[in-house]
Amino acid sequence: MADPFLYMRSLQLQGLNRLVKVDVPVPVPRADEVLIRTKAATICTSDLHDIRSNPFGIQYPRVMGHEGAGVVVACGSDIMGYAPGTRVAAHPVVPCMTCDECKRGLEHLCSRMGHLGIDRDGCFAEYFVQRADRVRAIPDNISFPLGALLEPVAVCLEAISRSGDMNGKTVLVAGDGPFGNIIARLAQRAGAARVLVSGREHFRLQMIPGVEIVDTVKERSVDVAILAVSAASAVETCLQALRPRGRLVVFSTVQEPVALNLFNIHVSELEVVGACNDENKIDESLQCLTEESLALEDIITHHIPFDRWEEAFDLARNGHSRALKVALVFD
Repeated sequence: MADPFLYMRSLQLQGLNRLVKVDVPVPVPRADEVLIRTKAATICTSDLHDIRSNPFGIQYPRVMGHEGAGVVVACGSDIMGYAPGTRVAAHPVVPCMTCDECKRGLEHLCSRMGHLGIDRDGCFAEYFVQRADRVRAIPDNISFPLGALLEPVAVCLEAISRSGDMNGKTVLVAGDGPFGNIIARLAQRAGAARVLVSGREHFRLQMIPGVEIVDTVKERSVDVAILAVSAASAVETCLQALRPRGRLVVFSTVQEPVALNLFNIHVSELEVVGACNDENKIDESLQCLTEESLALEDIITHHIPFDRWEEAFDLARNGHSRALKVALVFD
């Protein structure tokens, strides 16, 4: 068991736009948790939103980070499946397993959901704890930065699932960020005949293999549109592109109000569905990380040592013309 008097480096959110490097005690795993020595943690767009505007109401101070991988160093008293030294990746969402949504099998929509970096300390630290059922062992051929993509890939798989049968379909992905990139790759894996991607950054667009880059989309030309950018204007663009009985999947958060043309939705029998977190996609995500054809490690364009964290966050926030996914790597 970890010595509670040992301290570790961490990145702690102490207020809006106040991310600070501080030493905090190494956490001690509860009976159903494992303690992981962090080897890599990737920066998510939602981390940047949390720093700037705190949309989920994080109580300060909080160690941030929710996309992490590392090595098990200690296990709670109830843990049998992991041993110290096991290479693992963690999923940040912690369903309660007792609320009505969990009992319906919708743990990813848990009404009392826990989440690394939001209501419990996360993985922008030398060590973090996570409930063991939310952790997966990773093989040696998966690097730690790639393992940190376990949850990002899982939530993108949810977007694919909510799209319905993609086989032979034309799919529009609105957004050229890390999630748009992953979704476009997974759409091709799911059998889409054509994948169109719209975005603003040439650097990011040219990093998505096998797709058609589009500035504008012909009206009523796509079967599925997936919103992978937090822009209200993109919602209407996606809806206008849909064929009759097309489906819009709302993957990214759009905080401002959006005016929907319900007449068009009515006469074209369009569908609008949400995709939030992921419905039991952890193991499929792990499989995707091993598939060489997906080449998901290419999405991580920068590996930056933890002590240069300010550089890493500046790059993730402002470097869209030269960076896609930024990983913090630990000693």
